[in-house]
Amino acid sequence: KKTHQIIISYHILYLLILSNSIILHPPYDTMTSEGSQIHNNSTRCIRPPWDGRTESELNEVATALSSERLARLRGPDILRDPYLNKGSAFTERERDLLNLKGLLPPLVLTIEEQLFKTKNQFDQQATDIAKYTFLEELHNRNETLYHRFLLENIKESLPIVYTPTVGQACQDFSDMYRTYARGLFLSKDKGEFRALCRNWPQHDVDIIVITDGSRILGLGDLGINGMGIPIGKLALYVAAAGFQPWRTLPITVDVGTNNEKYRNSSTYMGLKDDRPDDDEFYDVMDKAIKAIQWRWPNALIQFEDFSNAHAFGLLEKYRNKTLCFNDDIQGTAATVLAGLLAALLIQQSDPSKAPLKLSEQRIVFL
Repeated sequence: KKTHQIIISYHILYLLILSNSIILHPPYDTMTSEGSQIHNNSTRCIRPPWDGRTESELNEVATALSSERLARLRGPDILRDPYLNKGSAFTERERDLLNLKGLLPPLVLTIEEQLFKTKNQFDQQATDIAKYTFLEELHNRNETLYHRFLLENIKESLPIVYTPTVGQACQDFSDMYRTYARGLFLSKDKGEFRALCRNWPQHDVDIIVITDGSRILGLGDLGINGMGIPIGKLALYVAAAGFQPWRTLPITVDVGTNNEKYRNSSTYMGLKDDRPDDDEFYDVMDKAIKAIQWRWPNALIQFEDFSNAHAFGLLEKYRNKTLCFNDDIQGTAATVLAGLLAALLIQQSDPSKAPLKLSEQRIVFL
């Protein structure tokens, strides 16, 4: 009888939700006057926990929510989360605590032993694109081992993870795509960008690399296939600059493509519309940037591989009001300037003399 009552109660609850008679509050909603997520009772709009908070509170809230989410994972869910999964490196105690006993082979390996096996498998791949696919499968399965592999094998792995191999990977992105949430696709036909940003599970994001796929490397307009560039660039930032992998986010804004090859392809996974005119493009990008800032107000936004027709316009529009930069414009310029300044130091053979001036140098472009 009690079981029947519980079942009936759940059915009633479900019907009430469908009829919009009640609102379910997420577990982090304390319903205090300060933290209430009910934005407007008449519209029954649920406000996310980061909305309406002061800047000093955002990091504490985000970290608490992320920690709560991770603390709930057990068993197969741990193994499916690449940020937490260690595969065969889980210790006996960890396997007991996380309900992993029986879900893994009994042998416990150290990460060094895992690296040895991974390097052997990497070397057995016949082509560079096969090596790229192998590493991305590892990336989607075990972030710790993936980035440790990059650090231990930086010379062999960087040409695979990024240029030149990433170019072919981008061209084949739709054909190679596997269902894993490696970044956000903000498609202009999918409605409210805030709702799309809310679906990303990580509340802590420090850096976002965003592209529209309109000028990928020297390959031109690749549409959403250009997502391989933000993914690869952020992998470099984790390996070389020390960003935490779960606090990085690749984003592609899908506004269509003018590439006839992809528009006529049955396997292309993006919009097959013409790219919009300037007014519509900047309107879509403005909505995207505002949604990103609403969701992750402290994140650095890096514009990546936008066509020249829009790259300068985006930088001009947001550089003085948003934490952002354009890698192709400012990043390239900063790198070239750093090289020139380093060259001056090399030429300065006598430190007792006055420093050399950049304005006095002859620069040759090849």
